[in-house]
Amino acid sequence: MAYTMIPLSTDEHRETLRRMWIENSTYDTRTNVCARERFEWLYQKSAWNRAQTWLAVEDRHEAVIGYGSVVRSDRYFRGRVIPAGLPAVFVVDKAHRLAAAALAIQRALLAGGSQSGFDVMAVKPNDKSQPIVARVGYQPLGDLVDWVKSVGGDGDLPARSSATEYFDDVVTVADVRFDDLWNRAKDRYPMVAELTAAFLNWRYCGFKENYRFYCLFRRSDRQLLGYVVFYGMTQGVVISGVFCEEPWGQMLDDLLLGFCERMKAEGYWWVTLYYFGTSLFKDRLEHIGFTRRNHRRTFMAYLNPAMDPECRRALLDESNWFFFGGEMDVMLHDEVWRDASTEVDQTVGQDSGASA
Repeated sequence: MAYTMIPLSTDEHRETLRRMWIENSTYDTRTNVCARERFEWLYQKSAWNRAQTWLAVEDRHEAVIGYGSVVRSDRYFRGRVIPAGLPAVFVVDKAHRLAAAALAIQRALLAGGSQSGFDVMAVKPNDKSQPIVARVGYQPLGDLVDWVKSVGGDGDLPARSSATEYFDDVVTVADVRFDDLWNRAKDRYPMVAELTAAFLNWRYCGFKENYRFYCLFRRSDRQLLGYVVFYGMTQGVVISGVFCEEPWGQMLDDLLLGFCERMKAEGYWWVTLYYFGTSLFKDRLEHIGFTRRNHRRTFMAYLNPAMDPECRRALLDESNWFFFGGEMDVMLHDEVWRDASTEVDQTVGQDSGASA
């Protein structure tokens, strides 16, 4: 069976994607507000350079049988910006779940990424898709490890080094203070996502699941020193990213401990994150009481063969990465989205008398 890959370009394409999203996932964009917002973000509101989608068309019947989407998340490494993409959604119609269709979509994502100038593409495939992405050229670099810290109960958490030097706040929008922090601290990291305020607001703000930024400020000059990107679940919170003026020292400890203390005060029981990269960050996690869980995902990257050979070799080394699994999460945990779906269904029933 032969397939032709075409870029998303028309309203007709979008309605086809909407149908396939509904038929091939547990999230119905007609009743689930989180799924609807994320669908519109990917396929209607995002400019071409922010999110790109390719459709697989089965040649014989000219039917769309699958699609894949990539979000742009450039990296900053050793003084240069490396164009990068994160494959975010990968759907193949149930009637066409053959290796050929999956391979065609993955190859189209890589080809489209190359046309867009991406030097790096990174994925965290599940067991079924890992052989597919390996066949098209992704290399395993290591594991995204699940870290957790208990914050609930009656026990006290470790104290920050100085309760008087800092103050904290939780905000829902990144502003110029985030840009100032980015410009001050970006050269202190290995390869890190390009965390400008514009990118943070595009990636995390305005969704029903309510990503937030926990911020640590210096009291004397009110300067932003670091932040944690996170969203809440029923009993715990998921960290999607961390950035701090001092990446591996006491300031980072104070940022994370302050965050855990704040989450405890909000009534949560645990904090979790998936991380791949330099052991310097892992050491700080262990130092303040995070523990590794058995859950992990293989972290794989496609590196453009034409990129600078020295840079390419460096990016095969885990110690040169600073990457959070939450950066890739576009469809969130069932608990988050299904709760929202139930909430919407109840509202529809109350307003109209109809059952959703």
